[in-house]
Amino acid sequence: MLTPLGAGALLAGVTLAGALVDAFGNHGPGLVLGICLVAGSLLAVALVHARHVRLVLPMPPLAYAVAAAFAGLVGDSGGTGGTVGLATSASRWLSSGFVAMATATLLVAAVAVVRATTTRAR
Repeated sequence: MLTPLGAGALLAGVTLAGALVDAFGNHGPGLVLGICLVAGSLLAVALVHARHVRLVLPMPPLAYAVAAAFAGLVGDSGGTGGTVGLATSASRWLSSGFVAMATATLLVAAVAVVRATTTRAR
């Protein structure tokens, strides 16, 4: 079983791996990052100790925000001229991952509820 810090590190590592693939292949955050976010979130909530599953709930959007910024800065060279261009690009990178963030968060919540109810039943 993982500690909450270990679960966060696992989620961040898997998500950043997806960001690297997208950054060097697709010119910014994309599908691989979203899939890695969902997979890493499910791994993290499945492997964390049962009494700490609630701590994994806020992690997917935070991990995506960092990974999307990294993938965008490395892979998306267009439109990042100046402060306004960078802010516009960053908002586009974050909004493009809304479905992935929502899916990962909902799945983490569902697994957390299942694990919490089955742990109490024992």
